[in-house]
Amino acid sequence: MIHYYAQDGGVLHASAGQPGVAIPAATLWIDLMDPEPEEAAFIGQSLGVEIPSREAIVEIEETSRLYQHEGTLYMNATLVSGLREQRPISSDVMFVVAPDYLVTVRYANLPFFEYLEDKFLREPETHSSSEQIFLSLCGSVVDHIADMLELMQRELDDMSGAVFSEERGAAPQPKGSRADLQQVVKRLGRNNSGLVKLRESLISMGRVLDYSNAWSELWLSEPGLDRSRSIERDVRSLVDYVAKMFDEIAFLLSATLGLIDIEQNSIIKVFSIAAVLFLPPTLVGTVYGMNFRSMPELDWAFGYPVALGLMVVSAILPYAWFKWKGWF
Repeated sequence: MIHYYAQDGGVLHASAGQPGVAIPAATLWIDLMDPEPEEAAFIGQSLGVEIPSREAIVEIEETSRLYQHEGTLYMNATLVSGLREQRPISSDVMFVVAPDYLVTVRYANLPFFEYLEDKFLREPETHSSSEQIFLSLCGSVVDHIADMLELMQRELDDMSGAVFSEERGAAPQPKGSRADLQQVVKRLGRNNSGLVKLRESLISMGRVLDYSNAWSELWLSEPGLDRSRSIERDVRSLVDYVAKMFDEIAFLLSATLGLIDIEQNSIIKVFSIAAVLFLPPTLVGTVYGMNFRSMPELDWAFGYPVALGLMVVSAILPYAWFKWKGWF
């Protein structure tokens, strides 16, 4: 699918395109969303550039992801989507940047692309060239990642409060509390997975910005270069923030697993105490359950109540001992 973004009255407006139909005048941005081979070939022939295939875009070698050919920059970034729906997916986006136009090739719906259309209407004066559109798109990507990190941080704060709340340590835990901790472990795992993909996107965007800055004389103005460096600084600060969040997740995971172990040990402790309490009565019952002929107590009139009394006393004494020691 081809989308053209051309200036009309100083504002970028979107229109759909078809292979064989001329590119509208004053087009600054061409967005290829899951393009068919004939669509990519048409745009490439119309602009005199090579539009990489999907197989070429997903290659991991840096020379295939970042390169320059005849004054046109080809830069590939791996971006994440679907975090709000808890289904994070990484997809590759190719930026083909020249002084007169920007071409993006992508194979997934990415929210930060949709944000731009609103920005075109609100700030038309800042989207009047290919470099401004490219930098605005990069800024939208970084802003979206920052928003996702803020959501994750709030969720981590909520989980931290649930794990380390005073009520959990001061009162007996209700039924299902261990299941709650298991849910915390699952949530931490989901956050860690999303964080990995966000870090990958940040590192990828950092490489794209660094590479575009290195070739700034081909297409970037001085204000554009300053803005690009500002976005790059934001990327570096977010990478540091992600590292801090990884440490927090690791700590919460370790603490949660420790609490689960403590609760499991408490259950085992109850079973161990119960076994010790019932062991002496069991021993008494076992002795007097034997049927040997020469057992003096068999003909004793008080043998039965005495045996029952021994069982009760043998259970009470260990209980009193444990209570005195404060073991439960």
